[in-house]
Amino acid sequence: MSGVLARLAAALGASIVPQDGGALIFHEDESRHLPADLQGKVVVVAPTAEAFQAAFDAL
Repeated sequence: MSGVLARLAAALGASIVPQDGGALIFHEDESRHLPADLQGKVVVVAPTAEAFQAAFDAL
């Protein structure tokens, strides 16, 4: 499921924002669309299941 979510979000240019804070994005330039309080808590990840899950677990 992580891989599907990561590929879908990357294709849509979407961010993943867990309730704990921080944001996962798939392209560096997408951070400019986030609210100011999230821009300092961005993690850029590759759109793969492994990279997404590892970054999600680290938040």
